[in-house]
Amino acid sequence: MNELVSKASVHAFYDEAIQQGRNTAENLQAATSERFNTLVESLGDETPRTALDLGYGAGAYTIALARAGFRVTAVDQIPTDVLLRRIDGTGEWARRIDPRECLAENFAIDEDFGVVVARDVLHYLARHDVESLLTNAVAHARGGNHHYLEVFTGITRRTADGQLRRIEGEANYTPDSFRHVIERIYDGWDLTLLWSEHAEQDRRTGRNCFEANRATVIAANRAA
Repeated sequence: MNELVSKASVHAFYDEAIQQGRNTAENLQAATSERFNTLVESLGDETPRTALDLGYGAGAYTIALARAGFRVTAVDQIPTDVLLRRIDGTGEWARRIDPRECLAENFAIDEDFGVVVARDVLHYLARHDVESLLTNAVAHARGGNHHYLEVFTGITRRTADGQLRRIEGEANYTPDSFRHVIERIYDGWDLTLLWSEHAEQDRRTGRNCFEANRATVIAANRAA
């Protein structure tokens, strides 16, 4: 039988980790990826200079976008003062960041964002919430838009004693089911879907406590 972990306990875990600046098994404090950096460097004038970072966590992707000249709406369930303290006095670019304390699934996408980032957050949501968020983001895209998503699929979690564990209400996509969803939602966009294996170890036992296939989605809606 699976051990069921509540969403509330997951929220509390990440709230504490971010506020204390503590790293986690999935490397919350990591710098932005080379794939993301390459994407941002490639963006031209046709891309609206607005961005949405869903589940910004420690803020690395939000900060990179702001430094690149984007006005960034940064959404996470953690208190906004954590990010505000980090960027206080760091430069003019910091004024382009608008942090919002909100669950990702409750954020209403009602404007055209040139860039949308959702990294290591969507797999925690219910499928209908994932698909609603992405569908709304696509519906409001007017051209020159780029979406960068990193989503875990085919997840296996285990406790220290080897018992299977799952999180209440999570999407639980397989690689195939996620691919079908992405291809449907991003129909007509230039779409790159990349896969990599991912594992995290329990520091006490040295055994894998988390295994998954990580999907990286890079989608572009070219300007007319």
